[in-house]
Amino acid sequence: MLKADAIPDPGAKKALPPPELLSLYAIPVPPAENDPNELLRYRFLCRGGAMLLVGPTGIGKSSFALQCAILWSVGREAFGIVPSRPLRILLIQAENDPGDMAEFREGVLRGLSITPEELTGSVVMTAWEDSRTGAEFCEQVLAPLLEQGNFDLVIIDPALAYLGGDVNQQRDVSAFLRNSLNPLLRRHGCGLVLVHHTNKPPQGQQKGAWQAGDFAYLGTGSSDWANWARAVVAIRSIGSNEYFELRVAKRGRRLRWTGDDGLTVLFTKIIAHSATGICWREATMEEFEAAGGTEQAREVTLRHRGPEMEAFVAIFPTSYKKAPRGGMLSADQIKMAFAERGWHKDFYRAMCDDAEAEGLIVQVRGDGRGGQILRGLPAMAEAFTKHRDARGTILEDVPLAKPAVFRKKRR
Repeated sequence: MLKADAIPDPGAKKALPPPELLSLYAIPVPPAENDPNELLRYRFLCRGGAMLLVGPTGIGKSSFALQCAILWSVGREAFGIVPSRPLRILLIQAENDPGDMAEFREGVLRGLSITPEELTGSVVMTAWEDSRTGAEFCEQVLAPLLEQGNFDLVIIDPALAYLGGDVNQQRDVSAFLRNSLNPLLRRHGCGLVLVHHTNKPPQGQQKGAWQAGDFAYLGTGSSDWANWARAVVAIRSIGSNEYFELRVAKRGRRLRWTGDDGLTVLFTKIIAHSATGICWREATMEEFEAAGGTEQAREVTLRHRGPEMEAFVAIFPTSYKKAPRGGMLSADQIKMAFAERGWHKDFYRAMCDDAEAEGLIVQVRGDGRGGQILRGLPAMAEAFTKHRDARGTILEDVPLAKPAVFRKKRR
């Protein structure tokens, strides 16, 4: 007779084998061209990876996602995001009825003048689902649909319709994203665009001091939404019902957006609703300003102004007068230099990271335990480090306190 604990549980999950070990040096370098794993150019999104598309409610995220799907399915770029080839796309959504979807489709086709000939070979399949969530959604809806077609990219709209848990709890969010969605993406060799809502509008200056990568966390709920995603694209309000900011908040450099000079790296664009129907289009700053968005336009214009690498490196001293500390700059000093030159603070972190990666500047820690981070040219950093190590830390320079003397109390 079998013991009770020896009887297999039909509902129990099978134990998975451990992952395969692979030498770091055996991993091949992806090809610069015709990479079979690349979905959106310059490896912005690859098979097995996910992009988070974030925006406020009611601005047209669904029509934006559908427009991208149609353009990518015929091999055309959408707002500077270029597909590596015509992509086969599956769209699963819960908020728009068939009439809405048909209006979105016709608005895009008419607004972009896409001909029937261009649509030959285009594959954009849609499915409506509004009853299953979490692991049940992945196992009973997503997995069977992926098996029906050799899809390159899946668009799920919106994320909150399928989470099946608390949007603020990392345990629930991670279980859905990392343990349910990720295995399916890898198994079927496809990428994912997950449409997500932003928080309620901020009060006062809550988000006024946000910089560069901070905008990756615009989505409502746990930080793991942004941490999990390979790339984050946000549609942000800039004080107009017609004009919006399209910001690449994570992996933005991979898109290679540049300014008119072809050198300045951009992370934002101005987009607008089309006057001809349900369709998005890129807009110019001059158009936005003429439409009455002057106050917002000044802020957005500043966001487009970033330094060239040569100009950025030039702010760092090449010599010092008294101590080597004079040849190094703190974060506040670098930000002050940005303000003086009219460079927007959003570029601060990215420029520092890129300059350090190229070996143009070096990051060191200042004197003492917990000393501030300093940056400087390699020669200045070397001089500072030698001087710091020679004189020791601040704590070593402080003389030892004399032991306390306790006197006997008189009776």
